[in-house]
Amino acid sequence: MDTREHLDGEWLKANINVFDGDHIKILDEGTTEEEEGRKRLILSVLILHDGEPTKTKKFSLNKDNLKAIQALHGFESKKWKGKELRVNVVKVRNPQTGGMVDGIHLSAPNTNADGDVMLG
Repeated sequence: MDTREHLDGEWLKANINVFDGDHIKILDEGTTEEEEGRKRLILSVLILHDGEPTKTKKFSLNKDNLKAIQALHGFESKKWKGKELRVNVVKVRNPQTGGMVDGIHLSAPNTNADGDVMLG
């Protein structure tokens, strides 16, 4: 039995409900929430696995992913609706525990986390 479904919730999670090479489609312009005194932009996204829609999840953008979307689609989040991005699963340091965890790095649909063009 694949037990990942027991870890799945309302949030986008690397190697739980979204995997390296999957795409996400932005469904809304997002909402702003305060978290520990910092503003976070929360988007609703559709996961596309092998081009097929699977689940809708919430995605809290960190600064790197916010900058990646801004570089590709501009600063106005209303214009992001319907845009597709590639998910790259990378190892990142958890600021609370100091341990390494799987994280999500977004890129253009035809590029990897390093910006290299993906063929095919």
